[in-house]
Amino acid sequence: MAFDVDAAGGFTSAKCIASTGKTCQIDFRGVTPRRAVLQVGEMRHFKHVGPGAPVCIAAKAADLAGCQPIRLRAGYARIRKERSDSVALAHGHARS
Repeated sequence: MAFDVDAAGGFTSAKCIASTGKTCQIDFRGVTPRRAVLQVGEMRHFKHVGPGAPVCIAAKAADLAGCQPIRLRAGYARIRKERSDSVALAHGHARS
């Protein structure tokens, strides 16, 4: 999963990069809509999800039950299960 989180908190873009289950299951805690399913390669935008929003990701919905949420940070990050790698991008570079 890749997340691009607007620093002002107006929106977050999420893209399913790869998944063993052919989908990426997203579970935002305390946000509506709470859950989303993205196909590999699909990108979706979520309003009102900003820095600090707790999120769980998994290949299968059943794996979300025992998840310890990760808090999103402003900017671009790739998250693999329960590990995240923030990537600093220069201003003006495209994110995909």
